[in-house]
Amino acid sequence: MKLDVIKERDDYIEILVKGEDQSIFDAVSEVLQKMHGVEYAGHNLLHPLTGEVRLVVKTKPQGLKARDALLRALEELADMTERLRSQVERL
Repeated sequence: MKLDVIKERDDYIEILVKGEDQSIFDAVSEVLQKMHGVEYAGHNLLHPLTGEVRLVVKTKPQGLKARDALLRALEELADMTERLRSQVERL
């Protein structure tokens, strides 16, 4: 996977991701959208042949920084994944 930060301000980050399935960004976007202080979070597949995904996060000014929101969302997803793994292992 390759990540390139296209544009970044305190309240905005746009990242181009290469080499990763876009479905993982559905979960990232959903967690971000539920987060207090996030105005917008979304992704789109730029072209099916290139597989490049653009992820955008916009937060409220003078609030949560967009990069911090993204990192927090990834940590939350990692925690959810670990909880799911432990539940499945108990089956």
